[in-house]
Amino acid sequence: MMLRVLFIFAGLGVIVVLAGCVPAQPEAKRVKRDDATIMRDWLYGPRSTVPGVAWQPSGLGIRLLAPGTGVAPTRADRVRVHYACALKDGQVIDDSRKRGAPTDLVVKTLIAGWAEGMEAMKPGGKAEFFIPPSLGYGTMGGGGVPAGAGLIFEVELIAVNP
Repeated sequence: MMLRVLFIFAGLGVIVVLAGCVPAQPEAKRVKRDDATIMRDWLYGPRSTVPGVAWQPSGLGIRLLAPGTGVAPTRADRVRVHYACALKDGQVIDDSRKRGAPTDLVVKTLIAGWAEGMEAMKPGGKAEFFIPPSLGYGTMGGGGVPAGAGLIFEVELIAVNP
């Protein structure tokens, strides 16, 4: 290793700077990770594969538990669902079954991840949605969800009412 000595004259004083002279290391290549990879890693750790989960480009993960039949809802449709919403640690935030009745919702009024997932379902179907914060309540939180939380929804689509 060579040592490089630099002299810098500043006014009346002399400043000596010693700098190690080593070959420049190539910069590590930055790999652009898509939102689906980030969400999968958040849930299950790096380089994991999750059987049965289809990771969308948006970062949403969908695991169909039962396929259902008929026509999938659009964002303009009203749907009747049973659902449970939990945090990664399993803490349940909301559960329609515990309230004793299904819920009627308009798809376009749901958080983005839930709305996207609904379009992949058919009446009678059940699915799990793995929703990253960017498709949920984001950095603000809301509805009992802490800021920056990813969500896991289990949804049963009972009916679609256009």
